Amino acid sequence: MRLVRRYVVLSIIVAGLFLITKLLTSGHITGSPQSQAISRDVIADKPPTRVFLWAVPRSVSTTFLISLSQSPDVQAWFEPYLFASKMEQFRLSGESIPLQWSLKITLASLSITNGYNIRDISFTWVKQQLENYNGDKNVIVKDMVKGIAGKFNHIPNGYAHTFLIRHPLRVFVSYKQKHNTEGSVNKGLKLTEYSSDWIPSGYFFKEMYDLVHHIQDDLKLKVIIIDSDELLDNPEEMIKAYCKETGLTYRDAMLNWKPNNDIWWKWMLPKETSLKWWWRSVYYGNNPTHKTSFSQSGFGEKMDLPDDVDDDVMELAQTSMKYYNELYQQRLRVNSLSDSK
Repeated sequence: MRLVRRYVVLSIIVAGLFLITKLLTSGHITGSPQSQAISRDVIADKPPTRVFLWAVPRSVSTTFLISLSQSPDVQAWFEPYLFASKMEQFRLSGESIPLQWSLKITLASLSITNGYNIRDISFTWVKQQLENYNGDKNVIVKDMVKGIAGKFNHIPNGYAHTFLIRHPLRVFVSYKQKHNTEGSVNKGLKLTEYSSDWIPSGYFFKEMYDLVHHIQDDLKLKVIIIDSDELLDNPEEMIKAYCKETGLTYRDAMLNWKPNNDIWWKWMLPKETSLKWWWRSVYYGNNPTHKTSFSQSGFGEKMDLPDDVDDDVMELAQTSMKYYNELYQQRLRVNSLSDSK
């Protein structure tokens, strides 16, 4: 066992030296000007906008964040509460972070400038960071509703709240396809057999429904809901409407961008995640974690509703429809779009 551990440690050290060498040449190492966020076009009489984009899985939320990140006056955060919930599981269970992951975290903290050490993250830390931001960029925080479920007291003040929904059948068909792959812990399982680490008790839609009503009823704030299929049907009009509602500055670059452009280096996310995504993009020629989003040069086409679906997919979709339908009725509409369900 000791020999195996030594081999693992030695292998990671060697890989780490290789990665640092590659990062030095790619401009993403500590101190590199390319790793710094682009300066904002300062608008003197307009205070920075602060917006949450809450989403269910498989709702093109990463693509939407890539789109909004094309504006140089945006500081984007990627799923901080979801990362916080994962780290809380370790703290509550008393388990140690696995050795290989710990070494990768250390390597990333030594080599990556932008982002944060995942060991530091907690629900309290995220709230403090978001509330105490005093920069002049607009802040967009993209997160999954699963990450904040049961933790509404950690929602920061001073933010607008927007939501991205998608028809439940499309969500669960896509979710099962993504996770029913070789190497996945869910390979061969029905969705109803997934653990709560992967699918919460409310199947995501109940969690979003509860969050929307908390924002509306308890915080007395307006919510803005976007249906992802309507976003895909007409991205220009929907993004213009979204920017108008939130106070963001619309730019044509939000419709088309260079694929595989390593946009995540400008996002706030764990340094270890940035390093992992970069390595996978080098090794695979793309980021397999969000392959479609990062390989596209714009918004793709929406998925057709399938004629035949597995029973487990249908069960989760049918249970979720009542929540989806209520949220859908509150969605942001543009004149050229009618009901697209």
